[in-house]
Amino acid sequence: MSESMHGTVTLVVGARTFTLQPTLEAALRIETRFGGLRPALDALRTFSIAACADIVVAGAGLKPEQHAEIASAVFQAGVSDVVGRLAPYLVGLMNPVPPSIVARGKPEADSTAQ
Repeated sequence: MSESMHGTVTLVVGARTFTLQPTLEAALRIETRFGGLRPALDALRTFSIAACADIVVAGAGLKPEQHAEIASAVFQAGVSDVVGRLAPYLVGLMNPVPPSIVARGKPEADSTAQ
């Protein structure tokens, strides 16, 4: 996976494909809905169809009105399958720094703090 794509997840639900981007806006929408990223991950562990739809809507930058449509697609595709593919997206939001930058000790972050 390229550095620019780090944390991006392509999710196929039924006949639809969603690209979930690891953006601050998505993270904040998920935090607002669940009270944090960890509670969102916990909601996935309960196999919540609504939680899956909430995360897809936020991650794909969809409109809130699309929630029912996404929830229906999650139900039809099988929530257990969708949960297994959404968990890595949430983990990516919790760790948004690409691995190669972590390995370098993030020197560019230090250089911009001057």
